[in-house]
Amino acid sequence: MKLEKFIYNIIESPSKSMLVYLITLALFALSIATFPTEIIKAKMLPSKDSDTFSVYVDLKDGNSTKQTKEVTSCISEKLISKEIVTNVSIFIGEGQPLDFAALVKQSALKDKESQAEIMVNIKKAHNRDIQSYNFVSEVRDELQTCSKYDANIKLIELPAGPPVLASIVAEIYGGNSFESRREFSKKVAKVLEKQETLVDVDIMADDEYSKFEIELDNNKIIKTGISLEQIKNVLYIAYEGITLSVVNESDTESQVPIFLRLDDSRVFNSNNIEDILNKLSTLKLMSKNGFLVPLSELISIKKVIKEPTLTSKNLTPMINVIAETNKDSQIYPLLDARDAFLNNFDKNYEVSKSNLLNLEFKDKNTGEKFELVWDGELKVTIDTFIDLGGAFIIALVLIFFLMVMYYKSFAISGGIVLASFISIIGVIFAHIIMDMITTDTFYLTATSLIGFIGLIGINSRNSTLIIDFSKQLVEDKGLTINQAVARATATRSKPIILTVLTMVFASSLLATDAVFGGLGVALIGGTLISYVVSMFFVPVIIRNQMKKIIKN
Repeated sequence: MKLEKFIYNIIESPSKSMLVYLITLALFALSIATFPTEIIKAKMLPSKDSDTFSVYVDLKDGNSTKQTKEVTSCISEKLISKEIVTNVSIFIGEGQPLDFAALVKQSALKDKESQAEIMVNIKKAHNRDIQSYNFVSEVRDELQTCSKYDANIKLIELPAGPPVLASIVAEIYGGNSFESRREFSKKVAKVLEKQETLVDVDIMADDEYSKFEIELDNNKIIKTGISLEQIKNVLYIAYEGITLSVVNESDTESQVPIFLRLDDSRVFNSNNIEDILNKLSTLKLMSKNGFLVPLSELISIKKVIKEPTLTSKNLTPMINVIAETNKDSQIYPLLDARDAFLNNFDKNYEVSKSNLLNLEFKDKNTGEKFELVWDGELKVTIDTFIDLGGAFIIALVLIFFLMVMYYKSFAISGGIVLASFISIIGVIFAHIIMDMITTDTFYLTATSLIGFIGLIGINSRNSTLIIDFSKQLVEDKGLTINQAVARATATRSKPIILTVLTMVFASSLLATDAVFGGLGVALIGGTLISYVVSMFFVPVIIRNQMKKIIKN
């Protein structure tokens, strides 16, 4: 009875009704303001706490396996010294066995001596006091001290959602040549490197470097009677190696290969032609006359520039500049970087906005045009939020027209939809509370939006119960509209609160989950605020429209 009297007093008093509108509007405005002020941050999915992660090592093209091994050894020593690391596996000149992250990170294509991958296994979650993503963040700077020979060291975690090339991918199109496109990509990379929460920035384009080619002197080879096949075999055994045979042992599961390679000849003291020829002179071949002929007498060496590997997408040449985020959503450092491009980029370029977040650049001196297209997990995040936002709007429209067909009133249908939409207040403030009580940032994720969409039906049902019962009280009991609305609201408060509590207790099981935590928190906050909305906002907003419903 007290609740009924309280609601009746609010409905009867225009000033109190206006106060309900103002409080609701203020809370709604505050909840929406949390996005531009970054009190609440949005992200596709939170980081995943896993028992493994990877380290990708990329030295400049032309570096040797020995140099790559030196870098990976330094990294592995630092990792093994950590108490939570159980073991590491190093793969030089190849990618590690494919995992979920490596599917689209081109791990299977790695075959250079300057490339390596390290698979790192850590203790199970219940045996450590730190999440894997926090450990990766802590150890990242320490591993960068191993960056000899300009090595690029990237730490790769298993994604919580769909695998992508990187968290942020800047696709660079345009330019008159690969060289100009590469130089422009370096300028883009410098802007990304200045963002505090962006790490592991890398340009996926080869730099020019010198290499030495061996040319056979056919005239000398013919005179000595040495076959070309013999020369090729010697070079192959000296520098690549070959499996000659296998050994069968009773205590091994498979055959043991016998691998032959001449290690001493593979190491050069310097990168000049004279030193290479001196090394090759130690390799001697038997001529048809029985004389040993140094290999250096049968060849010549010239220095050439290695042609870079060209990449394209949809048959259009492009270069990727990639970056990972360090305990942050992708959208915020990107927006900061985008502002830097628009306001503080190279003065030799005219910068203009393209579609969505993409940018276009024009070189004032050469007239070259470049286009920067954002991709990666950022693109997946934007697409997901756009799709879920569209689904939310469609759900509201469908519910609105369904209510119009049922009540024959646009106003009352709009009130029901508005009451459902206001439940976003509870969703936002529930995320703020979770962010305050957890050590890590609690993001508004895609699963949070799914929970918000699911709340529409619950809130609409609450409003419908009150409206229908109010109509019944007016027609059967002869109560006034305000009395009927107050009594209907008070009477239905118990089943509504039982529904709310059921939803809260069930959703609490999801609230701490890494992926579905946003869904659980959204349902908890949304259903709690929906009860308040049903008790006070709905009665105020429907009272003036009840006459039309009763007539119908």
